[in-house]
This record gives sequence, structure tokens and C-alpha cells, in this order.
Amino acid sequence: MPATNDLAFVNPRVVAWALNKGGVSRAMLAETLKVSDEQLTSWETRGAHPPFPKAQLLAKTLRIPFGYLFLPSPPSLDLPLPDFRNFDSNYSPTPNLRELLNDVMVKQDWYRDLMRDQKASKLPFVGSFGLEDDVEEVATDIRETLGLTPKFRGLVRDWADHITKLAKAAEQARILVMRSSVVGNVTRLSVSYKEMQGFAIADNMAPLVFVNSGDFKAPQVFTLAHELAHIWIGQSGIDNPDETKPGKNAVEAFSNRVAAEVLVPEKAFQDEWRDSADGKENVRNLVREFWVSAFVILRRARDLGKIDASEYRTLSTSAAANVTKAKPGGGDYYRNVSVRMGGRFKDAVLGEVNRGTLTYRDGARLVGVKVPALVKMASGDV
Repeated sequence: MPATNDLAFVNPRVVAWALNKGGVSRAMLAETLKVSDEQLTSWETRGAHPPFPKAQLLAKTLRIPFGYLFLPSPPSLDLPLPDFRNFDSNYSPTPNLRELLNDVMVKQDWYRDLMRDQKASKLPFVGSFGLEDDVEEVATDIRETLGLTPKFRGLVRDWADHITKLAKAAEQARILVMRSSVVGNVTRLSVSYKEMQGFAIADNMAPLVFVNSGDFKAPQVFTLAHELAHIWIGQSGIDNPDETKPGKNAVEAFSNRVAAEVLVPEKAFQDEWRDSADGKENVRNLVREFWVSAFVILRRARDLGKIDASEYRTLSTSAAANVTKAKPGGGDYYRNVSVRMGGRFKDAVLGEVNRGTLTYRDGARLVGVKVPALVKMASGDV
């Protein structure tokens, strides 16, 4: 029997909740912890206390914070942000999504505290508009704040370059931008874009937008613009923006319209559209002019009366067969870390480490790398 001080006095009700919430079978759990099923049962029903190392491994295997096991009652599984995805009642968020959201929100909390410590001012554009405002006015404010001028558009080379430049412009306006499809930097803990394409945290000290980088490249551009719209109307939330549909609720519909106007301003669209050309040629040319998906161009063309419903359906079917998938993971490790964390967040952590106000251990935890990697990053060797 282990000594009393080697036992973890966990709450049996929470243990039972953790064992039953899914994700890991009891047989696999027992094998991982090297205990019998009877021992697991004793921890959840008879109030037996596991050895401390076993309790830590239990939490790690079930992917819950260790501290949860000591709570007086099981925690709520509600998502930490409003959910604008239109899944049916059978949907349950995957453990990877929950972990990703918690990880990002810890980072955002840290950055908000840093801004407060540095006496940074509140950002006036966060929540500066509402659903009753004019879409074009909101989009114009976003473009002006981020410097999205015709010159900016002219420098974009392709969809990947567009998302990179758009993210950089947002970061220069003090918006945290993270683009990833995994929890932290753990590539085996992925979140499908079919479950979550993006989310926004509309905080006037530390606004954050997240884009699932596992999605197709062109939709990532639209998702980023959509999440920026959420910031401007002060609506935090998780969503799956749809370039082909107006949106099933007021917030999503408004954000979709703002995103389209940000990326493809009506006046610029009208100037570039050639009535003498057929629809397919116009779409092909305008996709390369604005570097958005064909679906965004088609929605604009239909909404502005350039094509009718029949032509819209025909061209949409054609466009669906010509999408470009995001490249799989790989490439330079440190560049991937910077994209996943966002340059603004990464630089803030490295700055505090180099000033001695943040330990290498805590900095590495925030960035999601090991200490030697953070030392290399902080030294400027990568």
C-alpha cells in the first residue's frame, strides 16, 4: 500500500465523469496505467485513492487538466465560446477541439495581461459596429484599419500569400492571428476543418482570430476576413463560414457579407467585371485579381446582378471541381511554430523572455515548444 502522502485524494464523482466522457476505452486506460479494471472501478465508485503518479497519468491519458480530478463536482463541458456552427443535436465536440480552444484561450489571457501591464490602450475598433450597421461601412473601416488598399491587393501573388499578408496586416493592428490545425504544436492532435474552420475572441485589449490551416487555401482567406468581422461587431464565437451561402443566423450572415465586401469591394468588382466576357472567364480573371475562391466571386456576381441563379449553379458546380487543397504539414519547424502561434504572440513571449520577466520554462509552455527550441528562438538563431 502506498503511504498516505503518496495518494491523490481525487473526487470519485469527477473520476467517474472523466472515465465516462469518452475518447479512451477502459481496457486501453487500464493497460496504460497498468492497473486492473477493478482498481479503476474502486477509484470512481468506492472512494479509493490512486497513487499520485497514477492520478497524473490518468489525467494525461484522458486529456483533462490534472486539477479537474480534485474539483467538488464534474466540470461543465460547454464550449468556452458561443457556437455559431449549425451542427445537429447529436454533435459532441472532439477532445482535440476542446483542448485547442483551451490552449488558445490561455495564450490570449496571457497576452491580455501583458497588454494591461504595459498600459496599452483599448482598441477602438473592437465592437465598434453592430448588426444594424451598413455592411459597406463596416468593411471600409476594416480595410482602412488594416491598410487593405488596391496597392496591397496588387502585391498578392496567390491564395497562400494572401492569407499570410492579411494575417500580417491584422497583427500590425494588434490583433492576434493564429493559423493551425493542431493543438499547440502537437501534430498528432489535429482538428478537422470540417469540425471548426475558425473562431474569434472579441476582446478590446487582446482580440484574437483563429483560422484552421488544414482547410483549403482560398477558404482560409474568407475565414480570416469573416473572423475579423466578428471582432468589429464585438461577437466572439466558433464558426464554419460558408462562402456559398448567406448564413443561417444574423451574426453569421452579417459577417459573411462583411467578409465578402472586405475582400472584394463592390466598386472594385464592378470595375473589373467585363460584361463582354462570359461568366466563366470573368470568374477566372477575378479570382486572380482578388485572390479569393471562385465561390466568393460567384456570390458577388449573383448578388450584384451579373449572373442569374441558373448560371450561378452551373458555374458553382464547375468551381467545386477545381479547388486547391492546403499543403500537408512539413517544412521548416520554426516557421510552422510562428504561423501557428502568430508572429505577434510569439514575439511578445520572446520579448518577455529576453527581458527576464518570463522564464524559459514558462515561455516554452506558452509557445508549445521545448526549452532548447525556445532558447534557439530567443537568441535569434532561427
